[in-house]
Parts: sequence; structure tokens; C-alpha cells
Amino acid sequence: MRAKIMLVPVFALAFAAGSACAEEASSATSGEAAATSFGSTTRDWTNLQTSGSAASRTARPLPGDASKNIYDRYADSFKHPIPEKFDRDSFATKEK
Repeated sequence: MRAKIMLVPVFALAFAAGSACAEEASSATSGEAAATSFGSTTRDWTNLQTSGSAASRTARPLPGDASKNIYDRYADSFKHPIPEKFDRDSFATKEK
């Protein structure tokens, strides 16, 4: 009985993988048409962002507490010198 229970997720994963492969195959046939416009969607999005034409006309300032905390953290960052190099192990969490 336990073996049957374990096979259900395996079959589900196999089916999902097969579906993904089928989608890739169908998109590969239309890939020739897509190859001519490769990257155009990304360029359209970046152009939209840089132009500002879709930007909100409503200012959305941060609440006072959030703004103060951000500025305080920024100002505190200047209290520490920039090290020559970072040791990868210095970012590990220290257990107490």
C-alpha cells in the first residue's frame, strides 16, 4: 500500500514534466517567428519605465516613521569604514 502512495506523486511529476516538454516543443515550432522579435518585450518595458509616460501622477511619500528610519540607517552607514575586502565567512550568522 505504501508503494502505491509513493507512486502517485512520481506520476504527477512525470506528467508535469511531460507537459512542460510538450509546451517547449510547440513553442520551438513558432520559435523562428519569435527569433526575429527576441528581446522586444524587454526593450518595450524598459522604454516604458525610462520614459515615465506610465508613471503615476499622484505622489506617494513614505510615512514619517518609515522615512526617518530609512534616513537614520543611511546616516549610520557612514560611521563604519569601507573594508579593503570582505571575508565570505564574516556574513555567516553567529550562534549564541
